[in-house]
Amino acid sequence: MDIGKEIHKYREEITAGISELVQIRSIMATPEPGKPFGAGVDRALQYMLSLAESLGFEVTNVDGYAGHAEYGEGEEIAAVLVHLDTVEEGEGWTFPPFGGLVENGKIIGRGASDNKGPAVVALYALRTLMDLGITGNRRLRVIFGTNEESGMKDLDYYFEREQLPVMAFAPDAGYPIFNVEMGSMNVVFSREQEPSSTIPQLMILSMKGGNMLTLIPDTCTALLSLALLTDSQVANLQAAVNLQANMSAAYNEDGRFVLTARSEFLADSSTGSRNAIANMVAFLSGQGLATNWDSFLHFLTSKIGAEKGGQSLGIACSDSVSGALVVYLRIISCDLHRAEALCNIRYPVTHDGVGILSTIDGLAHMNGIHIELTRHLLPVYVPETHPVIVRLSRAYKKITGDEAVLLRMGAGTYARKLGNNGVAFGAGLTGGVDTRVHQADEFIFIDDMMQHAEICLQGMYELWID
Repeated sequence: MDIGKEIHKYREEITAGISELVQIRSIMATPEPGKPFGAGVDRALQYMLSLAESLGFEVTNVDGYAGHAEYGEGEEIAAVLVHLDTVEEGEGWTFPPFGGLVENGKIIGRGASDNKGPAVVALYALRTLMDLGITGNRRLRVIFGTNEESGMKDLDYYFEREQLPVMAFAPDAGYPIFNVEMGSMNVVFSREQEPSSTIPQLMILSMKGGNMLTLIPDTCTALLSLALLTDSQVANLQAAVNLQANMSAAYNEDGRFVLTARSEFLADSSTGSRNAIANMVAFLSGQGLATNWDSFLHFLTSKIGAEKGGQSLGIACSDSVSGALVVYLRIISCDLHRAEALCNIRYPVTHDGVGILSTIDGLAHMNGIHIELTRHLLPVYVPETHPVIVRLSRAYKKITGDEAVLLRMGAGTYARKLGNNGVAFGAGLTGGVDTRVHQADEFIFIDDMMQHAEICLQGMYELWID
């Protein structure tokens, strides 16, 4: 049964709902009683649960961590998992980031695409199934998460108290179906400053680059003191900066030398050589001038630097299912007392994350570097014969006429929390435009969102009906 087009009657309501939800600044903040991820995130959860109630659904709020709207009966559960939290708005917007502006066929604002648009669509897809009066073979839920961008602690808590779905999908990637998500580890490399008999020639007063573990940093800035350099050394340093296409320097009002490195472009496909942090540490390490962070910079340059595959860390590996391991240098921060760099490591599904971490720890220890694992998401691999893939493939073909190709990703979705019973399915259309997820002026095309709505509705139906 092809029911996808039935959802178009809710186009105006979906548009209004997304716009209103985008206007809620739902970024992780200080916990409050009953609001574990802050007041803004809780407002978004309350909005969606209230909307679901107004559409006639029973709703459940699991202590502010997550909630759901449910329809149907049965012992088993099928589900769509969406998240209401967003990354920070950042800079560079030409539209209000929380305006929810509807203009020229778009909805503009932080979270419009990731993941508030798909959240509203999933709820109206559930309402469309109710309108059709179809009886499913299991209960069908739309689960609203609130901590996807900052650790997925929401679903850890939720599934300790709620039943795990037998089949589910997260419309938080693209089409057709992502059945492989690589393992993901966030690792902090750090070093405390120790007394030294060597007086540095080039004093690094501070360095900062990146603020999200999900994006290649756009810039890295170092505040330097040149007081101990000769005039000739200062001139050579400025000349070296001028030779770098993606670097610039200037003096601030205090007479300090401000050095800025830029990434060539922002994308997960960027190589390390285009990473602003890698550019900065390589430049500072390569000037023949002693700094107060020589050993730390040398470690980053020689063991991570411009590499993408972890070869110098001794962790390079790959498999036929998910491809090669990837290392991303995401954030750096240092002052006169402490330096730290945060890396995201995505490893193949058939390899052991604990073993990879042990190798890194041994190498770091030999270089006087401390490491800390701050987040570890286990890989996902759902075989093509699994019912969730068979059913979603059928849904995709009914709406698009195309076969559902199985894809892999390094990023993570709520599929990681489903015990290999769920996948990422939508919402980005194949060959679609860049909707600037996690960037300034994030948006969705309403027409594209409604095309996703057809596929989402059909997918929910296929999971619900035997």
